[in-house]
Amino acid sequence: MTIAVMGCLPTMPEAFPLEYPENAGNMIHGRAPFAMFDDCVFYQDTRFRLSGYTKFAEFANACCSHLVVTIANLLLIGDTDGSKYASFQHFLESIDIPIVVFGLGAQSKTHDLQNASMPSEAVALMQYLGKRCEVVGVRGPFTKEVFRHFAEVTNVYVTGCPSFFQRPEKFADLREAVRSGKLGRPSYSGTVLHREDETEMLIDAIEQDTFLVEPVNKFNHAFHLACARGDTDPEIPWYLRKHVGPDKRLSRRTVSEYYRANYRLFRHTQEWYAFNTECVSYTYGTRFHVNMASILSGVPAVWVTHDSRTDELTDFLHLPSVPLETATQMTTADYPSLFSQYEELFDNLSDLYANFNEYLSIFELPTLTLKF
Repeated sequence: MTIAVMGCLPTMPEAFPLEYPENAGNMIHGRAPFAMFDDCVFYQDTRFRLSGYTKFAEFANACCSHLVVTIANLLLIGDTDGSKYASFQHFLESIDIPIVVFGLGAQSKTHDLQNASMPSEAVALMQYLGKRCEVVGVRGPFTKEVFRHFAEVTNVYVTGCPSFFQRPEKFADLREAVRSGKLGRPSYSGTVLHREDETEMLIDAIEQDTFLVEPVNKFNHAFHLACARGDTDPEIPWYLRKHVGPDKRLSRRTVSEYYRANYRLFRHTQEWYAFNTECVSYTYGTRFHVNMASILSGVPAVWVTHDSRTDELTDFLHLPSVPLETATQMTTADYPSLFSQYEELFDNLSDLYANFNEYLSIFELPTLTLKF
């Protein structure tokens, strides 16, 4: 069974992030089908061209049993540009084999849909998926409601984020780390670092000497490279400048040394997992897939929720979480006090896997085994 895969990149190019804007967290999601199934071909790989096909859709239709599409924040509530939805639907219309959606989500600052809008192309795409797919896999109840509210599509199946299910053997390690503790240092990752509350969390991370894992921000990465080269007076990221200097909370030397020694960016998931396993005691912050990479390494994490996306994912998967407004009153050392929430995850783990396996079974895909 050869499975075609398109969507999130499973690895990051060397030009990322300075010349190639992307989110390394997406490759945690993008790797999921490759971890679950024995034979997957990514739409950017050269393998399908070596088979004599010039177009990926032709290869998929001729040589593959399914097309798995890994999608993250496709549906943006309040969006006004419908071009990306129309383009995506146009490609899917060239596919004849079953389409299996992994992780489709809607993103909104609030849960209010009564006063919300979506472009007509987004509605058309939702309706197309409802007709084309046996069921449409979405990451949470909010996205399911978006399909019903805007497109009157009801054959929608909530799976949670498929990335959660790709390394079932690591949950036993995670349980041991939660209950017995794990050696290492905490690791932080933020999303909107110029927002006052997240700037405060970054400053606390610097003061507490945590690791800093960066999945997106080119300013963080450029500053790290300058510090690693030993540049004289490298340009401090703009969201930290007012906090650095004489009579300020941070000195230039402290910030430069922190970014030189504690900053990490990953372009391959195996390197990321190895770092977590070898070096990290626990992870926290607003980046969903940075925390997911942690538990997929058997290392505890606490999600700081800040929008509908993180709310629905953490709620459905029973992941330990704390709202951003509460997290701003906490310090790095406070997060282990929330590890008691892991008992809810462990209690529901078998049901979560059974639910996801039911989704795979609908498409006659191989199911996953949880040994926990």
